[in-house]
Amino acid sequence: MERRMCMRKLASFVVVALMFAMSAVSARVDTETGAAPAENAQVTIKNFEFTPKQLTVTVGTTVEWVNEGGRHTVVADKGEFKSDVLANGGKFSFKFDKPGTYAYHCGFHGAAGGKDMAGKIIVKK
Repeated sequence: MERRMCMRKLASFVVVALMFAMSAVSARVDTETGAAPAENAQVTIKNFEFTPKQLTVTVGTTVEWVNEGGRHTVVADKGEFKSDVLANGGKFSFKFDKPGTYAYHCGFHGAAGGKDMAGKIIVKK
């Protein structure tokens, strides 16, 4: 009987400890956007599109675009960043240090304003 009581107390302690740990992790998630803080994020370039088309990150995150086919570029609509031509397997990275919305497009297959092959990075505090 005493052993069962001890096991129940231990189980209760473990449950409380797990709940505490989970609340600490969920406190790091931006409640407005659901975006978890990150230092790195990735956008895939494939089939003439950026995936995800829209990505929400926190200030300080480095986004890496990885080309999985064709020749493409990553060009910010307002000139904040611009890649060289990316062949298949090519990569381009940019660190977002300021909050804001950064629209971008492929210089070959898209245009500013979200036309055709385009995407958007939303940077939150």
